[in-house]
Formats: sequence, structure tokens, C-alpha cells
Amino acid sequence: MAKKDSMSIMNEFKNAPQKEKIESERKLKVAIIGTGWIADAHINRYKEMSDVEVVALADLVPGKAEKFAEKWEITGARCYLSHKELLDAETDLDAVSVCTYNRQHAPCTIYALEHGVNVLLEKPMCVTMEEAVDICKAEKKSGKILSIGFQ
Repeated sequence: MAKKDSMSIMNEFKNAPQKEKIESERKLKVAIIGTGWIADAHINRYKEMSDVEVVALADLVPGKAEKFAEKWEITGARCYLSHKELLDAETDLDAVSVCTYNRQHAPCTIYALEHGVNVLLEKPMCVTMEEAVDICKAEKKSGKILSIGFQ
């Protein structure tokens, strides 16, 4: 078998067919916890997905979640001042993006998993080994999906 040169490999990628958009009758209900700058990347992608609806936002800074919703034209999203308020109130979420500052990754993620919600956790996963162990235990116990946003 002949070895391909790098240009022919690159051309395969350029000419690869585009993925088809997924159409679904049911939209996944997603919330974003933490509406700082990294949340912009999450909402930007969610808005491209026809089968995802961002239904709730949480941020510790009063008015910040509402401003985020307005900036990104997320109509109807409910806004909360904490991850606990959001997860206690929103009982039919499919997933959350945890976009808080690093020291709050573990508490938000563990609380979401304990509430039966899948989690997309922004990097870094957490700040201590003990938090990492606690997060992994919560994931196993919940049976839900935990994905760490390392690209």
C-alpha cells in the first residue's frame, strides 16, 4: 500500500462532504451555569444546533444572566443567581454547561450530576485531586454523562 503525501491527505479533508443538519422533533433542554466570556463559545455553538434549546441561565452577579440572554437573543430563558436555584427549579433539563470560574467547577458539576443532569464541564475540570475524585464518583453514581471541554 502506497503511503499518501501530506497534500493528498489535506485535500481529502477539504473535499469531505459536509455533515447534514440533524432534525429532531424533541429539543434537548440545556442550561448554562456561569455567563462569563467562555459561555459565549458555548451559546454560539448551541445556537447552531436546531435540536437544542437553552432554557435557563445562572450567574452569581445580579443581572448578568439576563444581560447574557439579551445579548444572545435567548428568549424565554429563565435566569437564576446560583447553580442550586437553577437545578432545583429546572427539573426537566437534559444537560448543563458549567462555565463558572475554576474553583466552582466541582460544586456545580457534582450538584448537577446529583440532580440527574448530563454535564459539559469547561476546562480545567477542577483545582484539586480530591475534587476530581468527587466529580468522578458523582458521575458514576448518577449514570449520567460528564464531558470535560478539552479540545
